[in-house]
Amino acid sequence: MSVRGVEGPAGTGKTFRLIQMLVSSLAVRPLQDGQRILALTFMHGARRRLADRLRSVAGVGERFECTTVDSFAMRICHRWRTLATHHGIFDEVCAAAASLLEDRQVAAWTAASFPIVLVDEGQDLSVERVRIVAALSETADVIVAADEFQCLNQTLRPNPFVGWLAAHSMVERLEQVHRTANGGLLAAALSIRTGRAPLSGGGFHV
Repeated sequence: MSVRGVEGPAGTGKTFRLIQMLVSSLAVRPLQDGQRILALTFMHGARRRLADRLRSVAGVGERFECTTVDSFAMRICHRWRTLATHHGIFDEVCAAAASLLEDRQVAAWTAASFPIVLVDEGQDLSVERVRIVAALSETADVIVAADEFQCLNQTLRPNPFVGWLAAHSMVERLEQVHRTANGGLLAAALSIRTGRAPLSGGGFHV
């Protein structure tokens, strides 16, 4: 269907912008009877924060399912375990779920339930997990947020999710940090992100 994304460092309001984009999507494509929003992230802490944000969105209420990508993968594999055997899948769960979601039968079931998919902290997703998001994007409107710099897993370099996002969507880049107004801290963070040593000053001391 479509993919829209935002990138930016911590504190730039990626999740806030994610919700804004969701609101605009709902204005164009309201949820029908029996439909919900599927919200995916990598860590449970991010999942809880995203769920709290979704409850505040007018017209959404509890019409969403907020879970980790791994939990969603387990659900897909459990529901379609017979089809998984048919596909000859015996690898780890996320790879199996991705293969299932690439099947027309599974894709149709998912699209009927989740026409809109949110993905937060996408930079933490492995190749197998990116395949899940890519498969979902074939039948749903996918809105994602990521920041490659925040990925601490060295095996995810170059980052598969950020690479997929750049190839499949028009990415909106966020630059303004809302988490702090401390000039010294902001300057130090920018230095680190650009590969330079941070300097003391402006209320920040190395």
